[in-house]
Amino acid sequence: MEERLTFKRNIGLFMATMIGIGAMMGPGIFALPGELAKMIGPMGIVVYLVMGLVTVFTALNYSELGAALPIAGGGYSFTSLTLSRPVSFFTGWFFWIGNTIGCALYAIIFALTIRGYFLPDVSIPVIIAVTTVVFTLINFRGMSEALKLITVMNLIELAILIGVAILGLSSVKAPNLKPLAPMGLAPFIPSMALIYISYVGFELITVASEEIKNPGKTIPRAILITLGAGIILYVFVVFVMMGAVNYKDLAENDVPFIFTAERILGPWGRWVAVLATIMASLSAFSVTLGASARVLFALGRDEHFPRAFAKLHPRFRTPYIALFVCAAMVIIFGSTGVVKFAASLSDFGYLMGLGIVNYAVIALHKKMPNLRRPFKVILYPYIPILGLLSCWLFVPALEARSFLLGGLLTIIGGAIYLLKPANRAQLFNINSTYSKLNTWIQLLKKKRMKVLIIDGGRIGRNIADRLLAKDELRLMFRSVEHQVIFIEEDEKLCKEIEARYHMPIIQGDGSKAEIIEQAGVKNIDVAIAASNDDGRNVIVALQAKRIGIPQVIAIVQDPDYIPLLEEKGIVTISTPWSTATMVENYLDRPGVAQLFEIGRGVASLVGVTIAEKFAVVGKLIREIDIPKECVVAAIIRENAFVVPRGETTIEAGDRVIFVGPTSAIKKAQDIFSLKK
Repeated sequence: MEERLTFKRNIGLFMATMIGIGAMMGPGIFALPGELAKMIGPMGIVVYLVMGLVTVFTALNYSELGAALPIAGGGYSFTSLTLSRPVSFFTGWFFWIGNTIGCALYAIIFALTIRGYFLPDVSIPVIIAVTTVVFTLINFRGMSEALKLITVMNLIELAILIGVAILGLSSVKAPNLKPLAPMGLAPFIPSMALIYISYVGFELITVASEEIKNPGKTIPRAILITLGAGIILYVFVVFVMMGAVNYKDLAENDVPFIFTAERILGPWGRWVAVLATIMASLSAFSVTLGASARVLFALGRDEHFPRAFAKLHPRFRTPYIALFVCAAMVIIFGSTGVVKFAASLSDFGYLMGLGIVNYAVIALHKKMPNLRRPFKVILYPYIPILGLLSCWLFVPALEARSFLLGGLLTIIGGAIYLLKPANRAQLFNINSTYSKLNTWIQLLKKKRMKVLIIDGGRIGRNIADRLLAKDELRLMFRSVEHQVIFIEEDEKLCKEIEARYHMPIIQGDGSKAEIIEQAGVKNIDVAIAASNDDGRNVIVALQAKRIGIPQVIAIVQDPDYIPLLEEKGIVTISTPWSTATMVENYLDRPGVAQLFEIGRGVASLVGVTIAEKFAVVGKLIREIDIPKECVVAAIIRENAFVVPRGETTIEAGDRVIFVGPTSAIKKAQDIFSLKK
């Protein structure tokens, strides 16, 4: 079997916070206060404060989603589980554009700084190309590897920002802050829209969800720490900048932080400010490059883009193909050297995508009311609504060309989405024979399955172990192939599953259709009824099939249940010693599994344990009158696999596995179970 690869779960609270700070504390704070002074004057201090408080709504919503659905891809993955396929695609598309172009923006600012202060004769495209190659190689080795460098850069940047601000307090003069709003309050909303990108970044923590330890607690804490620290630092730094320098002088400078630091501290202040600008640019660049690759990875995993984008490197377990594609796009867009062009595209993508994700919290509550939520949004549904409005309210306040560029990108995204026949069929409600045939073809050939395991007992967890583990000793969150959701009613078992797998868990009675439906019928490829009770599994399987889940597997031991399930197109597995392995084989080897597809009524795989008193003990297989419609497929003897031959002797304790039609297997079981 092809080895399944998973992300390394090795990012703790500190490193997760560094992801957020590395993306949020970008070069915006070093450049945008000058534009803000030009638009609204010293009132820019209040603009930063209000914008930060408004962003809290989105941060709270992301905290709930990230804790409940710790899946790589961030906002895109949240919408893929809660909203329609077209909406989730466009969410991922907007985020990919926002991250990729934002990364290009940070590369441009870094290149302009290097050329302006160190290498005046070097071209912008060359600096951007070299920088992108270096940080692509760093991200290639893994997010944790990149975070080591990001952490160092963050700490240098923060130390300089805080140090300059503290030393500059003595230079703050009241006359510089008067009048507070020389242009009036009309530019207030456009000013907030301008600096919105300064607060983008905390949501990127959820993009690396599958690499974060204990995501149910770590993700909300990291998000809120990042945003809280950002609000305090931004307001503090902008207050010193506006208070130490007259807003008119600040408005005329393209590098207001460097200008302010030099005014306060002299020549050496200029150079530490230059260093901070470089650190901020590179830190934000590295984080957004990694985030962009993981969004593209998620889009590839769900087959919106080529599946190659969803491949992980065998050694480093990073989405290396997606990373290389994103790096190429950054070089292309960054080589234009136009800051406003990149900023416009990035802002549009982020605002549109974040607005949809805020609404996803409402959709999550409606579709999955029983989903376990380690973090819950207060004042639901008002916070999600306010989060949505706080994003989309600023879209009209962007530059006019943002609408044109954003509209063009939306059209391009729509064209990409419609390239896939299944997407066209779904979008236009084409319920044709082709659509149905294509669904079966996809079920037979694809390996990346969305699996719903109903019951978190021993069997269910054994199945999850097989589907999620690289090997038997090391359990990871999930493989690149399979995404797993559990339904479990017992509180204790829910906690065990949560601690062991860090996956979405719907707490409720899995025999009820309304609970199964919360997993999202369109989001599930296979449902597995995995309790120890045959009767319950029959009910669960029938419910899952009735509500429209394409493939349903029931774990049953009593062969009398098999005909009933076969008639409904349900796959049955009834060999308890290898249940988990057989489920894995069914999902990973659809070409082989087709042989046992009970939905087509072809065959069943059933076993019987041979007791000492059975008449077949001591006989050769060829001496036993086995129905010719079925065969002995395997013998398990003392935990060893025995290939059955005609000369093989049946011994007491053997587990004999039959394959064939149900009626023939029933006869074979009766023959092998006859007593002496």
